[in-house]
Amino acid sequence: MEGYEQSLIIEVVPSTGTCILTRGSETLGASVPGNRVVKVSKSKDDIMFNCSAPGYESRTEVLSSSLSPYTVASFFLLDFGIVDATTGAWKKYPERMTVVMQPAPQAPPPPSRRRP
Repeated sequence: MEGYEQSLIIEVVPSTGTCILTRGSETLGASVPGNRVVKVSKSKDDIMFNCSAPGYESRTEVLSSSLSPYTVASFFLLDFGIVDATTGAWKKYPERMTVVMQPAPQAPPPPSRRRP
């Protein structure tokens, strides 16, 4: 009833961050500065986010799908969920996610040399 694709909004803090989305061995797209929307096909499989930003530690997040409420209605009212199950539309990901990255630890200053 909702189709087999959906748009995800992936916000990244800091705003200079980039997240590459993959599912299994397939690259789905990227959330980059200026374009935080990624269109994906619906699936029961998790989406991995590999995020990076200059001066920040890399971060990996996982996004899982859940049963779409329209599939439940379809099951009881229309076609017993057969169409949604065959097209992959029976699962849906949360539409918005925010990835907050941690600053990379700074290297300690070099030891000062004292002359005798």
